[in-house]
Amino acid sequence: MFKRLGISLLYFFSIIFIGNIFVTLFSYFNIFNNNIISILKLLIAILGMFISSYILGRASEKKGYIEGIKLGGIVIFIFIVITLLLKEFSIRGLVYYLILLSTSVFGSMLGISMKKN
Repeated sequence: MFKRLGISLLYFFSIIFIGNIFVTLFSYFNIFNNNIISILKLLIAILGMFISSYILGRASEKKGYIEGIKLGGIVIFIFIVITLLLKEFSIRGLVYYLILLSTSVFGSMLGISMKKN
């Protein structure tokens, strides 16, 4: 159980890390403006959460939404701790965390349903 969750977390943070390297390069060379950069950062986080929760759902045996809530909860807890250490908590951050949690639940539910077919 913890092994699958750890592997999914590793996928998530790898996708975030690699995606942010590319976004940073785009920003450095002024390929995109700041609005597009912020949207790309959100899309990378959503994509990373979806892929990692899909993989976790495929490895689960039942109740994929519970696995998605576990994964999303761990990621959100890590992000909240980092947010509280670095800056002030905001409503925008809460919406961001709810989007990540819902993406995690949806991805794991889709993963477990695709496994059965």
